[in-house]
Amino acid sequence: MNGLRPLLLLSALGLAACSTTSNVPEPSPLPVVVSKVKTSVQWQNTVGNTTEYRFQPAFNGDLIAAVGGNNELTLIERASGSKRWQVKLDKEIAGGVGISGAVIAVGTISGEVLAFDLAGKKTWSAQVTSEIISAPVVSDDFVVVRSGDGKISTFSAATGELKWIYQRPQPALLLRNYAPPVVADGVVYLGQAAGRLTAISIADGRVLWEAPVSLPRGASELERVTDIVSPPVAQGDVVCAVAFQGRVACLGAKQGNLLWTREVSSWSGLAMDAQQVYVTDSKGQVNAFEKSTGRSVWRQEALANRLVTAPAILGSNVVVGDFAGYLHVLSPEDGQFVGQMATDGGRIYLAPQSDGAQAIVQTAKGSILLLSAK
Repeated sequence: MNGLRPLLLLSALGLAACSTTSNVPEPSPLPVVVSKVKTSVQWQNTVGNTTEYRFQPAFNGDLIAAVGGNNELTLIERASGSKRWQVKLDKEIAGGVGISGAVIAVGTISGEVLAFDLAGKKTWSAQVTSEIISAPVVSDDFVVVRSGDGKISTFSAATGELKWIYQRPQPALLLRNYAPPVVADGVVYLGQAAGRLTAISIADGRVLWEAPVSLPRGASELERVTDIVSPPVAQGDVVCAVAFQGRVACLGAKQGNLLWTREVSSWSGLAMDAQQVYVTDSKGQVNAFEKSTGRSVWRQEALANRLVTAPAILGSNVVVGDFAGYLHVLSPEDGQFVGQMATDGGRIYLAPQSDGAQAIVQTAKGSILLLSAK
């Protein structure tokens, strides 16, 4: 049931919902693909023997930070895949890891933020008010963390001094949100319950704007849940987000003005390149929309019900992972399969982390793979 947690863990009045096996749709068969592009594995390593469903590696130039098991933190050399160091913490890690410059940050299930330097030495710790449910974001000399009570707490990356806290009232019924905030150009973009997207100044915590991506609708409270439970994507003067049981929308990054919106439900998330926005919907279908207008360009339906990750851009193509540990490479022009790769058979919970030419992937069995596009 871990893979369905982003949908099923509801925090309100102690309510929880869970599907029975008979209600789970049959996954689409593995597509037969003739590879037309070359995507190669540069190296493969392991971090722990299992991976939490919300753990995702993080790039930092020549280094990659990753967490595995329930308490292992590792720093990996990007060029070779060798481990610079690995430490076992005395507390259970929750949410994942963030890295930037010389700072690595993790959050614990007890709400503690821990910062390490590139030698693996702990430099500071700080306490928030509940479990840290998403990976800390290290950016612009700050560490930004999201906790289970809906608060965003921001600390000095150098000293751990608390800089500001943001919190807004929550609706009675909401989805447990594991998505980290996104920081771009000094702004923290935060997807929230009830389909709200908020832009906050990272320097002082001022709310710059807040806008609806999706609006609640339906007869019952459950039908009206339309939360943003995947990270928004910011690129230049555009920021896009998608809500479960709602819509995908792109807005102006400076003022939050709505550029376009389209009906699509997603808990996995989205990616963006210069021309298009790619969304994995709640059925596992991958959709492409024109970035400037929102016009639907294509939909790839052959991966339905394979618990597909959010897309990632690798080279000039689109990559998603699935429940069986396969990576699928799609053409951005028409959504057709142009490549496919098996990993270790462990589910890929979250989108590959890509910087364009390379992407890092983590599987449920603890494997870490660096991919390159040629």
